[in-house]
Formats: sequence, C-alpha cells, structure tokens
Amino acid sequence: MKKKHISDIDRLAFYSAISARVAEQSDLIPKFMSCLANDLVKRDTRIQKSSGNIIYYHSPSRMIEFLRLFSTNDDFKWYTHKWDISIPFDIERQINRQKITKSILRDMAYPKESGPAVNANTYNQVWNFINFLNSGEKLYTWTNSKIEYIREGWHSVINYSRENPTIPIENIKLENGHQFKDYIRMFKAIIEFRTDLKDDDRFSEVIWRCITDGLPKDLELNFNPRFNEIGYDINVYCDVVGVLSAINIICSWITKHKSISSKVTVDLLSDKDAYILEIFHIGSFFNNIAKLEIPSGDLANLRNRLFSVCDFSMEGDYVKDGQQRNSIYVGVLNDGAESINGNLSNCSVSLSSHLIGGVKYKLKIYKRS
Repeated sequence: MKKKHISDIDRLAFYSAISARVAEQSDLIPKFMSCLANDLVKRDTRIQKSSGNIIYYHSPSRMIEFLRLFSTNDDFKWYTHKWDISIPFDIERQINRQKITKSILRDMAYPKESGPAVNANTYNQVWNFINFLNSGEKLYTWTNSKIEYIREGWHSVINYSRENPTIPIENIKLENGHQFKDYIRMFKAIIEFRTDLKDDDRFSEVIWRCITDGLPKDLELNFNPRFNEIGYDINVYCDVVGVLSAINIICSWITKHKSISSKVTVDLLSDKDAYILEIFHIGSFFNNIAKLEIPSGDLANLRNRLFSVCDFSMEGDYVKDGQQRNSIYVGVLNDGAESINGNLSNCSVSLSSHLIGGVKYKLKIYKRS
C-alpha cells in the first residue's frame, strides 16, 4: 500500500489540536517539543534532498578507511613508512603522483554525492602534513597530540632530498636540528592510537594527560583501573586531535560546573566493535533541554569536530525549577546524524525515569574494521 503523504497544513492542524492538552500536563512538554523538533528536522531534510543539496553522513568507519590508507595502500604507505632502500627514492616522481593521492583523499572528505564523508579537519590535518606545495607565506600547520601547531611536513624535505638523494628521507636533518623521522612519528601518533611508538603516545597516556591537564587540580579525579588495563594496549585508527579537542571542551564544562560537584571519574569499556570512554561528573545535572536539542557554542563545536570521528552521547539527571525531573539521554552524534550545507541535524533527546547520579559524557571510538 502506498504511504499517504501528510501535508504541512494537516501536520500543523494536528500539533495545534494537541498543544492545549500538552500545556495542561507539564511532564509532556519536553516530549512534545522533542517530537516537534524532530519532525521539523525530517521535513527540512526532505526539502533539502528534493532541492538537490549534498548531504554528508556521520561515519567513523569512513574515517577508519581514510586513515587506513597510510598503512595498507602503496601510494600512501611511504608517507609514514621507511622507503624500500632497494628502490631509489625519486622525490620528483612522488610530487607528480600526489595529484592522484590528493584526489583520492579529497573525494573521501568532499564526495560529490550524498553519503558518508570524512571530517574536514581530519582531511586538513593529513593534507597539511603530506602536501608538497604547502610552503610560502601562507603555510598551513597541523596539530600534534600535545595540541602544538607544527609547520614541518613533507614540503620541508624537498630541497634536502634533491641535494642528498642517497640519504634516507627519515634521516634527513632539518634546520631546527630534528630529523624528519621525528615528524613522521608525530604524524603517526595523530592518525592512530598505537603501541609501537613512544609510551606517551599510547591511548591511556594521551587521554590521561589531556584530562588531567584540562581539569583544575582541586577536583577529585579518579581513573578506573580498567582505563589503564585496556587503554595501554589499544590500536585503532583515529583522528586523535579531534578526540582530544572534544575532551578539552568536556573538561571546560566540568570546570564551569565544579561548584555543583568536585568529583569526576573516568572509565574505559571495550565491547565487540568499539571502546567507550566515559567521563562522569558525579552530582552534576542538565537543566535546559532546548539547548541540548539544538546545540550552539561549545556543544556545536564539539559536534563539528567529532563528526565522522567517533560517536558521542551524554546522559544525566534533569533538574528543572530546582526539582529533580528524572534523567535525560542525548544522542549527540550517532548513525542518524547528517550534515546539510555544513549544518548538522538536531540532537535526539529522550527522558528516562532511571537516575544517573550526575552527568556522563561518552565517546565511542570504533575498533579497526
């Protein structure tokens, strides 16, 4: 049977008819507003699709596919792996071939048709390191896992390689005294959480440093033993800087509300296809559903930075007018998230009678597929 189309006039009449009853029962208002907001998003999405706009879908698996190229594809492996010394390294050939590699990467970040897309920041991080033409007055930097802006990249070794063709690329010494392999290692550490680099590049060390640096020292911060037990041996393709940027925002929220509670716990869980990093601000709460459904400010920035990097959700107790009103689950980034002309769809918000005891921030980082 063909699905009957409901006109906008009929839809408006329906909402008008039930709004009076909803107003009489305050506990129904959040649900009503959530349904209305979701319906408007779906309507806008249909309009956007019919107008021919390209819609990008949140897809951490696409990011994994993108970053995996530097481990599995011969056209990309040499950016991060030692060159086969049995074959002379030809810098000119690699510069010419980059037209092909750029096209592959760019199509994954900016596909010409609707579908999964790599985060633009993830793409820029990678491109600014490998781009041979990244030079001149406007040099584009990339960011390492210590959130430092790095100017060095493959463009830095062109002249050295031309002048010293027999010296392995990774051993070339730059003007600042560092060998180029230092920057290759640094780049590896921002496209993967690895166990074969330095100890301070491991998941547990990087995340621990980010959280402890991001929170005030007067907070009571505890890490579940699982955090180190699991986190020390994690190997995943990941936009590490994207995750760290999100954690910094979460830490700023906790700091802003530390007068409510000074206790924070950090846990790490492993399920079949992902790791779940949980930052729990004990005793905190939500008090504004509308700001959670239609994000702005830091929450909007977090969503943009984590789009196609990892899933993100929040759950916490809900307090309104000074009274406990059960709890809220917020699906900030999940399978249904879309970006239309750079604008992300609204968050899904649902009420629950199960109390949380505070606010939990959950980052779901997918394993190698």
